[in-house]
Amino acid sequence: MMKRVLPVIFGLMLWMTQASAQNRTISGTVRGKDDGIPIPGVSVLVQGTKQGAITDANGRFSIAVASDNTALTFSFIGFNSQTITLNSSNTVNISLTATSKQLGEVLITGYSIQTRATTTGAIAQVDGKILEDRSYTSADQALQGRVAGLQSTGSSGQPGALQEVRIRGIGSINANSNPLYVVDGIIINSGDLSRITTTSNALSGINPNDIETITVLKDASAAAIYGSRAANGVIVITTKSGKAGKTKVRLDAEFGLTKPGVTRIVNRPLTTDEYRTLTAEGLLNNPSYVSQYGLTSGNALQFVDENFGTNSGINTNWLDLVQRTGHQQQYNLSVDGGDANTQFHVSGGYFKQQGVAIASDFNRYSANIDLKHKVNNKLSFATSLIIGQTGQHTPSNGGRFSNPVGSAYFLPPYLSPYNATGSYNIDPNSFPSSSYNPLFIAAYDKSQLSQLKELGSASGEYKILPELKITSRIGIDYNNLEEDTYWNPTYGDGAGYKGLSARYYTRYFNWIWTNLVDYHIDINHNHNWTGNIKAGYESQKSQYYNSSATTTGFPANYNVTVPSNGSTPLEAFGTNEDYTVASLLALGDFSYKGKYVISGSFRRDGSSRFGSDNRYGNFWSVGGTWNGQEEA
Repeated sequence: MMKRVLPVIFGLMLWMTQASAQNRTISGTVRGKDDGIPIPGVSVLVQGTKQGAITDANGRFSIAVASDNTALTFSFIGFNSQTITLNSSNTVNISLTATSKQLGEVLITGYSIQTRATTTGAIAQVDGKILEDRSYTSADQALQGRVAGLQSTGSSGQPGALQEVRIRGIGSINANSNPLYVVDGIIINSGDLSRITTTSNALSGINPNDIETITVLKDASAAAIYGSRAANGVIVITTKSGKAGKTKVRLDAEFGLTKPGVTRIVNRPLTTDEYRTLTAEGLLNNPSYVSQYGLTSGNALQFVDENFGTNSGINTNWLDLVQRTGHQQQYNLSVDGGDANTQFHVSGGYFKQQGVAIASDFNRYSANIDLKHKVNNKLSFATSLIIGQTGQHTPSNGGRFSNPVGSAYFLPPYLSPYNATGSYNIDPNSFPSSSYNPLFIAAYDKSQLSQLKELGSASGEYKILPELKITSRIGIDYNNLEEDTYWNPTYGDGAGYKGLSARYYTRYFNWIWTNLVDYHIDINHNHNWTGNIKAGYESQKSQYYNSSATTTGFPANYNVTVPSNGSTPLEAFGTNEDYTVASLLALGDFSYKGKYVISGSFRRDGSSRFGSDNRYGNFWSVGGTWNGQEEA
């Protein structure tokens, strides 16, 4: 009996071993040969069959093949197809060569990742490598001169100041014309979020060295998917993430100097001799002075010397005193790497910029953490965190005496900024009425801002089928601002209040939850007829809170500067508000052989900010393109 059973058992075991060896799973990553960036949406076809797979957003794929299958074919619009012969390895990593560098460029538009060949809207992209070679305080500053049709100008010469970015010009008299900013899929608060520091910039909390790409969506076809908030265009910022491969460590250190711009001779302050001559000329043109003091061209200069003190032998260039050679330094450290299943990126940075005007500087401490993990062929997760702590000191930009540059043009050059003992000259008899020594003001008055920005997200992706997947992502944008102003009690703006101190606290909290279904179509698996369809739901809640306190009446002790030390409360204020947005969205594109592409998008926004009778709005677009070079 055993002689009969043993051969049967042995045969079954041999059959099971052969059966298990007949199928295996091949996985890997597809990248562009020119830039090394992962390519999503690449068709992976088992040669000689209709069995295929599609690479995900990170360029990864996984496909089961039989033992008699010997090759895989990789194809994508704008890239040369490539066939790889399989060997004993279950990992295949390849690089595709673009048929046209421009057509092969991968564009990240927030809700989708596509190539230039399948794009129907007006989209421009700035590579993050450009940002690594320059020192910028913010991403919007880096766009200067980089994108056709985009205007980016500084609102002030102060370090860390807000940039005025215009993509479509000025479209409203009352509303702002700033574009919408999206960072790693999160719609963020941008612009000047401060209460009194009129040169602050929320984007300065993001280290430009942590940015992979900046994509600018210019026209309605490209930006309509963002709905009502995209009227002025959209700027999509994608930060760096880990890539599979050997762990890489990078350290950057920079130091530089900044000098004031060259002042045109017609705009420079007057010298004492010029001031003396022009004052005498002005008095001679005043009939009342001429008749009262008997002024003539022969005695006018003597009259000026005796009554204005222009014969003091002092010639002060106030503009030189309130300006300086500023310095700038930056240090960045990053570590990234991983394998086919897990990739990571960790970075930290420090940036400091000293302005050319006294009492002006900006500094930033930043960190970026990004982690992606593939659990299996169907399920993957990703999380990221960006933290930026910035500090800013700014003198006044307005007409107050704390504006050092403004004061420099009005102060007489025959006055000395210092006494013989080396202390600041603040003698009221020395300065004309309503004029003050800007050096003293800069030393003892204070205007500073501390701003914390945090951007965090967590997402999960599940592949129901090779062509069908669902994605869910929740993101948080948090901004915390603390502002302090102090005017000393003895001199300048604060003298009339006997000293003034104000403290402002502002908080913005914004969370957004996005759920998408993504379906890729490749009819006949030959890449002739392809399409991508996405649909989903997005909800957002934003909260705003602020409080402030202002007091006056301070002792002549310049170290006592907080509002609680003031003897007289002047103002206490606080408010809060919130709003919500709920949206349905859909977008898709269809292509024939990479030659003809048609795309469309639709978004329905419902916002608590809209009126009760017009709570919802619909926004849609349709676009098409013909890639004529593919006809050859």
